[in-house]
Amino acid sequence: MKLAIVPYLENLIVIVDSHDKANPERSSSAISTMYAPWPDAQEKGFAEIDVDGDTLRALLVEVGASYKKVNVDFEPICPITNDLKLDYDVFVNGKNFILLAQGLETRLRNGDEVKILADTIGHC
Repeated sequence: MKLAIVPYLENLIVIVDSHDKANPERSSSAISTMYAPWPDAQEKGFAEIDVDGDTLRALLVEVGASYKKVNVDFEPICPITNDLKLDYDVFVNGKNFILLAQGLETRLRNGDEVKILADTIGHC
């Protein structure tokens, strides 16, 4: 699936678009200085990545890996437990992922919006 990552201060908006080019226009108020991890995103205001898989967990792992490639410590999934780190909150279409029947295994669809909030950078 294709994702558009729209960085904000301490959170990200990720827009899922598995069929066409990612379309982040639905989100606003992005902070341009947070685009630095992806120099090509400065012009667009967002970064596009492709994810193998269609689950929330796959999205979170790939977003973390994308940040890691540019030496930014933003890793929502703990590599030890393979679970969401305690200092992150994740919402799918405005609903906390904990309330979703499949949790991190929730399958994402075209048009879904995932919000990743990082309270602090910490441990698993």
